[in-house]
Amino acid sequence: MTDFMAASHGVLNTSDTVYTVPDIALMLGRKECTIRKRIEKGLIPAHKMGRCWYVLKSEFIAELRDT
Repeated sequence: MTDFMAASHGVLNTSDTVYTVPDIALMLGRKECTIRKRIEKGLIPAHKMGRCWYVLKSEFIAELRDT
């Protein structure tokens, strides 16, 4: 998801790149359901807006570096 799309949908008030669950699944080569489970367990930092999860690039990178 682009910065413009996130801002225009009011998802997050940030200039950071925002990823969706399908974006993260594609990057990691995992199924979307696996990514959702990891988000729900707190293994991937994410923000829920309505029914959708959004992941900030900066938080995702920081989490990868910490593991």
